[in-house]
Amino acid sequence: MTRHLRIACVLGALALLVPAPARADWLLSLYTGAASTSSNTLEITPDRGAPLTLDDVGYRGASSKSPIYYGYRVGFTPKGSRLGIEAEFTHAKAIAVDTHSTDLTAFQLSHGLNFVLGNVVFRSRPLGTGRVALTARGGAGLTIPHVEATFRGNEVSEYQRGGVGAQGTVGLEARLTDHWYVVADARLTYARVRVDISSAELAGNFTTRHVDVGVAVRLP
Repeated sequence: MTRHLRIACVLGALALLVPAPARADWLLSLYTGAASTSSNTLEITPDRGAPLTLDDVGYRGASSKSPIYYGYRVGFTPKGSRLGIEAEFTHAKAIAVDTHSTDLTAFQLSHGLNFVLGNVVFRSRPLGTGRVALTARGGAGLTIPHVEATFRGNEVSEYQRGGVGAQGTVGLEARLTDHWYVVADARLTYARVRVDISSAELAGNFTTRHVDVGVAVRLP
């Protein structure tokens, strides 16, 4: 079983263990899109020697390259309520274009700047013909980055627990049939990533803009 499939199973189990009201709408969503991470400062603390600070490290998202950008949500909303809760996984990427360093010669989260979040979501009343609703959500949780780095000739390539993550989202849900929807979102995520890069610790704040679109099925 792949790591991402294990994460999906955990999310599904968590959602099923939440004590849902007797009457609730469940919504399962799958989406893809693109993400862009802002330049940041990386702080490196070697096992030996003085700490390093790398300023203005830029990133590319490579969202369309395998593994592509994707995510999924499992959530429920009590009948008659505008508020619901969700479990969500998002796979984005952040690949350093230039580290400006002869010590850190490569750094990328190319198999994922991955977020595992719990959300609270608000849905507006249906607009127009009753097929479209606006959404807003906020969430917090953990990051699970796949770290690929070369520091002073030592390489690391592995999944790690990176630190806290959070997001804010605005979007819409457009009903196609009684159970199927098109969903679209614009999101801003924050991650405080702190990881091991062989003989040092690397830390940085990652702010990422996301645009995604997908499909959802509602289970009454």
